[in-house]
Amino acid sequence: MPTTFYIVRHGQSEGNVNGDIMGTDPPLTEKGIKQAKTLAKVLASVAIDQIFTSNLLRAKQTAKIIADQKKSPVFEFAQIRERFFGKLEGQKGDAVGKNYRQQIDKFNQISLIEQLRWRIVEDMESLEEVLGRVLPFFDEIANTNRQKTILLVTHANVMLSLLAHFSFVN
Repeated sequence: MPTTFYIVRHGQSEGNVNGDIMGTDPPLTEKGIKQAKTLAKVLASVAIDQIFTSNLLRAKQTAKIIADQKKSPVFEFAQIRERFFGKLEGQKGDAVGKNYRQQIDKFNQISLIEQLRWRIVEDMESLEEVLGRVLPFFDEIANTNRQKTILLVTHANVMLSLLAHFSFVN
């Protein structure tokens, strides 16, 4: 039996509400805490052997809520943290949309495979680069946790890159 992975995104954060570009480290909102508690209830009947989380606060908070319900420790890993957005970090999405309209329009018109390599600004991490740090982590975790069930608490761009890599989206 292979390693089984459950991959979840953190609950709503203050940055989500504020429209921040998300490499920053905001905490969960009250709604995000409720979402994490609901997720913990959904996962209550799932036997999980290990819980791994991004080292960003919103993911750690989500993982802790689930881990408290499971009475399980949480292990933090930078490899599954959110995409680095370079000079866009911490800016508001509206401002980025206005200031980088041409780049965003191009991004939205290309295939997902092309989007994996695309960067809106030069110093941001591409989704392909996200995969470059996430896939070796998956291999290591799968090899050291054979026949176990792993919960990963991570971020939207990590999940998107994995979905694209495994051809679940196009």
